[in-house]
Amino acid sequence: MRRLSQSLQDMMSSSRGVEGEITTAELIESGRRFYEGKKYKRALEQFTRAMRCCPCARGVKRDRCSCKNFERVAAEDGSIFKEAMYNCKCDIGRTFSKCNNIHHIQALDFRAATFEALDKLDRAMKDAEWILELAPRLPDGYLRLGKVARLQKNHEFAWKIYTAGIDINRENAIGSSPKLQQLYTARKPLHKHFCRKDPLRLPTEIVMLIFSYLDFVELPPCLGVCKQWRRSLTSPLHDRLWRSMIFPGRSMKRAPRHDVLKKMLSWAGNGGARKIVIPLPRTFLLTQQKLMLLLKGSPNLEYLEIGPQSEGLLFPANQKIWQKLRHVSIDGTGESSKPAWSTAKVHLGGFPLMFLNNAAASLEHLIVLGIPEQWYTTQSIPVLPNLKTLRMSNTSTSRDSFPIFFLSDAFPRLEQLWIGPNIPNLDSNSLFGWRDKWDTMWNHLKVLIFEVSSVVGPFSQVENSLLTLRCLTCLNHGNSLQHIRFDVPAENEDRFGRPQVFSSSQHLHPGIEVPQYPEFRNLHSIRSKAFCVSPDTSKLVFSEALNTGKLSSFDIVFPTESLNDRVGDKSINHLKGFDWIRGSKSIRSMGCYGFRFRSYPRNDEDLPLPQFLASFPNLETLSIFSEHYEEAEFAGVVASVLKVTHLRTIYTTSVKGAVMDQLRTVAEGEGVKLIWGHQPQIWPLPLE
Repeated sequence: MRRLSQSLQDMMSSSRGVEGEITTAELIESGRRFYEGKKYKRALEQFTRAMRCCPCARGVKRDRCSCKNFERVAAEDGSIFKEAMYNCKCDIGRTFSKCNNIHHIQALDFRAATFEALDKLDRAMKDAEWILELAPRLPDGYLRLGKVARLQKNHEFAWKIYTAGIDINRENAIGSSPKLQQLYTARKPLHKHFCRKDPLRLPTEIVMLIFSYLDFVELPPCLGVCKQWRRSLTSPLHDRLWRSMIFPGRSMKRAPRHDVLKKMLSWAGNGGARKIVIPLPRTFLLTQQKLMLLLKGSPNLEYLEIGPQSEGLLFPANQKIWQKLRHVSIDGTGESSKPAWSTAKVHLGGFPLMFLNNAAASLEHLIVLGIPEQWYTTQSIPVLPNLKTLRMSNTSTSRDSFPIFFLSDAFPRLEQLWIGPNIPNLDSNSLFGWRDKWDTMWNHLKVLIFEVSSVVGPFSQVENSLLTLRCLTCLNHGNSLQHIRFDVPAENEDRFGRPQVFSSSQHLHPGIEVPQYPEFRNLHSIRSKAFCVSPDTSKLVFSEALNTGKLSSFDIVFPTESLNDRVGDKSINHLKGFDWIRGSKSIRSMGCYGFRFRSYPRNDEDLPLPQFLASFPNLETLSIFSEHYEEAEFAGVVASVLKVTHLRTIYTTSVKGAVMDQLRTVAEGEGVKLIWGHQPQIWPLPLE
């Protein structure tokens, strides 16, 4: 009997539940009809009755939680979902649970819409928030609350509500729910405007990354955006923004005043600037006062670059505060034919000799454009025991011979040396004074670059200069050198056919015992656009580097034909001599310069270059130039190379205009990037 009674009670309860569901649906439908007939008061009554029929109320009146403040949370960029889900300190949260009942949500939604029609937006807002409180995972509350916020002209709040609804349903596909699609549609007109955030509200590292894309001179205008930006960008939190004072290499509308520079240094924090670059001191209006301010206000300076000075500026000579200065580039060329510090206006101290000596403990990289005249007489040379790289050039081509070996005493640990342009004459006679130090001279030299645009002076001086290069390549048996580049418009063989720079001769210099020839066991690249070396000498000197598998870049300069030579013979024979390097797997970059093969080639013998280049399985980069071709014929040579190789990049200046455009189209069809110009020269070079 008890079981039968319990079953009858369950059936009656179930029947009442179904009847209740039907009643709720009918109440909602009745309310919608009243709404459509604009009988809003009657509609409100029906929707209210419907929402009170929900089982979640458990037979008692269910009120709305008043603890939640969605607008405040949105203004603080907090989580609207967490506010709806968890923030409740009143009895409502403890008494009632969340409710996803579709009729309960519909009744509230339609009631909010009715309040909108009556222009009672505050009441509509409360019902919309109630929906969000009941079902924070459904899009209904976000849709209604966002709409009411838009009607109240609170567009940013509406955008944040829509975005919160989208975020909570991010795992669902857009097409999985019509209401989710409505959320995206409703947010779209607002998203373009409000998705942009004040970057200064982002984490500091992201702020630094964003502003790192700006030029340094673009930072001061940012201070005028608002007071908050000015306070934030000049605070210690963002002091790194002001530590790299890189001014533009172009004309400036307004050069920074002395007082502005002083403020910038203060914004950089303790130690001042770490990097100062002034490519154009003239447009920067660089004065003695400004220079002193920048240097003395930056004791933690690491990088200094000063462009051409029309007048020599005096650098601080008595302070030893720059203990972290690693890189200095100074240019004294200005507008005159001599360096600014060599003119009569400035005494010998105009060259920053003492400044460099005071930074000797940390200085590793030095670039000098405009060599002081005193260096030619071995005077006024700073002593920098830790210097690793030196690049020096002159203002104009000088006929004087430069005593290069004296620098080995001043810079004993030099690893990279770039001489030129406009220092065409090197003095090897001074080598006699260094015979006792030959075995210890520049044992760490890994990069040697010598470039001149033209050879000047008597022939004996030219030979002396090439002999000096030969001495430099023989240091340490040539085994410390990793990269060599000689851009000298000359041939390795002298007028008697004897090799001058790269040679197997045992007699390098009278009275000095040196290796028979350099071994170059660690050589990675041998580059030259003008210096022609015979195939036999190249094989003898560079084959060891090839056998070790380290030689990856190799240039071939072809000899110039005489009027008596048959067109193409000299270049064809020259290339045949390089069969010893053909097919090398280590070669990835190659240069071919000054060649002239047969006109109208009929076979590979008339034009052997494409098949020669095709033999290198890992060749990726080709620099190819020749002044002995018309543009169209040269383009044909390059096109033949493209057909049989697997290159990625080609550099050339031998074609231009329409021919270049056509050739670039052919190259793109082969997956090759054709660049007009020379391969970029990186300095300092990356080393192993």
